[in-house]
Amino acid sequence: MIGKVSSHYGPEASGRGRSKKGRYADGPSGGSDRADFSPFAVELARIGAELKNVPDVRQDVVDRLQAQVAAGEYVPQLEQVARNLVLSGFLDLQ
Repeated sequence: MIGKVSSHYGPEASGRGRSKKGRYADGPSGGSDRADFSPFAVELARIGAELKNVPDVRQDVVDRLQAQVAAGEYVPQLEQVARNLVLSGFLDLQ
């Protein structure tokens, strides 16, 4: 009984579900697959590739602000800080 199960579901049976060579084995024309992309999709892919080269941190801005803080010259706009705290949910006005 186990021999019958193994022959149907064992490693030898793994090739049974594969497509058979014939008219549609490599696609309807028998050639390679092909995909056409819209100009928008091509441009989006190009922009996505360019974005991978943009650094996550603008180090020049960080360095400038750190120098201002160290020199005691950094004066944040308190109204903008408060607005951002409210919008982010850190500060509740009630």
